[in-house]
Amino acid sequence: MKKLSRNRLQFVKVLALLSQIRWYNIALLLLGQYLIAIFVFAPEDGRIDTIYDSNTHCIAWAGAFIMAFGFLINSFYDQQADSINRPMQSAFERLVSKRTSLNTAILTLAIGLLLSWSVSTTAAIFFGSFAVGLWYHSHRLRNIPIVSHTSAAILALTPFFGMSVYHNYSSLHTFAYGALLGLTLFSRELLKDLLMLKGDILSGRRTVASEYGEESTRNTLMVSAMIAWIPAFFTRDLFNEYAATGIFVILVLLSSANFIALKAKDLRGLRWAHLIYKVILILGILTLPFL
Repeated sequence: MKKLSRNRLQFVKVLALLSQIRWYNIALLLLGQYLIAIFVFAPEDGRIDTIYDSNTHCIAWAGAFIMAFGFLINSFYDQQADSINRPMQSAFERLVSKRTSLNTAILTLAIGLLLSWSVSTTAAIFFGSFAVGLWYHSHRLRNIPIVSHTSAAILALTPFFGMSVYHNYSSLHTFAYGALLGLTLFSRELLKDLLMLKGDILSGRRTVASEYGEESTRNTLMVSAMIAWIPAFFTRDLFNEYAATGIFVILVLLSSANFIALKAKDLRGLRWAHLIYKVILILGILTLPFL
């Protein structure tokens, strides 16, 4: 009986560790990298070759493991604020000791660097710099309003940039789409400021909401939603009808989420807005093959 209980505890600890790693974000990142590598970066007659290209897999998984490292480091730095803002999830994740979390972070970092090194030294330098950026964001930049949000958005898109460099692909329409997703990620960070305001204030973390107030943050969200429509309008001719439809739905959802956040009277409304952002990011990934 004791052995069974011990096994169950170990299983729960694995789930808690996966929660720290934000496995669903990692899964979306992997899916997005494969979709864009196969359907956008590769020529139509070379898609099968891309599927069988070991370096493409190494680049994709290197980005995933390095990002997992980033989430674990961020979780370590955010532990005090998370214990206030998300007490139940934080208590669940604390089933995993700090030592285990840090050891796992080192392991994921090592695996990511080895995978990138197997592609080329340049790739290893790129992903090594990416890892340093993730650490520096959590260590220093996270306490600088606006800079923190901007760096978080850029870092989230960095693995896709690495994939495009490997496939030697660049175009105006993918840059425009990346800018839209980047602005969406930036806005999501602002929304998270509102959701995590209490814990951020008590833990002494400086954010847009804690420094400039909730009203200013909500207004900034609406401005960012309006700004997102401008480049989409001027670049609409670059996309086919399927991609254009996906972008239009993303913009409508983005505006709706930010409007809900503007009018929200409590955390429940903000959580609905955050849920819409999750839908936006999933839709953003699923639109990639049509670019």
